[in-house]
Amino acid sequence: MSKENIITAIDIGSAKISTLIANVIEDRVSVIGVSTVPSKGIKKGTVVDIDEAVEAISDSLEAAERMAGYSINSAFITVGGNHIESVSSHGVVAVTNQGAEISPADVERVVEAAQALSIPSSKEIIHVIPRDFIVDKQDGIKDPIGMSGIRLEVVTEIITASTTSLKNLIKCVQQVGVDVEAPVFTGIASANSVLSSTEKELGTVLVDIGGGTTSITIYHDTSPVYASVLPIGGQHITNDLAIGLRSSIDIAEQVKLKVSSVSGEDINDGDIDFAEFGLDSKDVSIKLINQIINERLKEIFTLVATEVNKSSYVGKVPSGVVLTGGAANTFNAVRMAKQQLRVPVRIGTPSGVTGLIDEIQGSAYASVVGALLYATQVSENRGGGINLKMLDTGNAKTILKKFIGFAKGLMP
Repeated sequence: MSKENIITAIDIGSAKISTLIANVIEDRVSVIGVSTVPSKGIKKGTVVDIDEAVEAISDSLEAAERMAGYSINSAFITVGGNHIESVSSHGVVAVTNQGAEISPADVERVVEAAQALSIPSSKEIIHVIPRDFIVDKQDGIKDPIGMSGIRLEVVTEIITASTTSLKNLIKCVQQVGVDVEAPVFTGIASANSVLSSTEKELGTVLVDIGGGTTSITIYHDTSPVYASVLPIGGQHITNDLAIGLRSSIDIAEQVKLKVSSVSGEDINDGDIDFAEFGLDSKDVSIKLINQIINERLKEIFTLVATEVNKSSYVGKVPSGVVLTGGAANTFNAVRMAKQQLRVPVRIGTPSGVTGLIDEIQGSAYASVVGALLYATQVSENRGGGINLKMLDTGNAKTILKKFIGFAKGLMP
């Protein structure tokens, strides 16, 4: 009989907080609890009011628990904010038994060696992801275990977060009685649920446009090679519309969603009745709304293009750009992305789970579904030895520290 495993992921964003609870049996991830509530106390991916953030997280968690019929005591959480940075690092070790087969222990040692770089005390490593291994100067190796060699090298991508921001986020979750299994960068999470293996292999820029931030993650040759976060998102478009339409934020958001829901790239005056929003059609036009949205989208994708240029992967992403996140379906987003980035663009929606999927089909749920899949893979690896595709010593250390702390608590 297959053993079931209950796993939880919480996406703590600037616009919403989503919680997913899943029942995992073998390779099947079935969502049994879903909840999304408006975010409070979170701005641009960081905590600005602990009490409000705790309240919102508690509301989302309790609703998901009621639906699932389970009480949750641990969860994986997403981490965003423009404090996220990435850097490549190189590690080298001598194989333990030179000339013999490379063991999982050798791989763990070389990845550990790659972390021996200067990182400010204000930064915390959340991911250490191997990109390529080199055995006796033979590069391009994805899995060196079982190979013979004397010298083992690795190129890794290290993703860091602000220590203060991370601790405050974890503190909010702990205050609702839930332990944090590990933090997951929003971009890595979203990639798990929306990118195909071919896109990761050939090269793709994943752009996750949230409420207050836009996460950029570049994949090449199956691995993330660059990550950053812009302090701008869908809420900025809403704010612009509120100013341009001289309306409240709530009305501006409704107008944005209504315009974005109309099929086709061309909308004419009369296609939308602005009277339902309490606006006078004489003072509001599709041309004005289109102009306001386009200007902000142009800024976002110009900044994305700048980040791609900084990554040195310009021209190395034949799969183009995949847009996801809550603001990915904003009117004209795909068109503006194509104009500014000059590559193929598509909208990415989450996949890979079963169960209550009707609740989480939109791109707004890419990060929480991806975090759930990430959690599933990490959970499987705990009892199954090392898995190079999911080797992530940043989060492995977090889990190890939690276990050591638990063991110490049992001592007399």
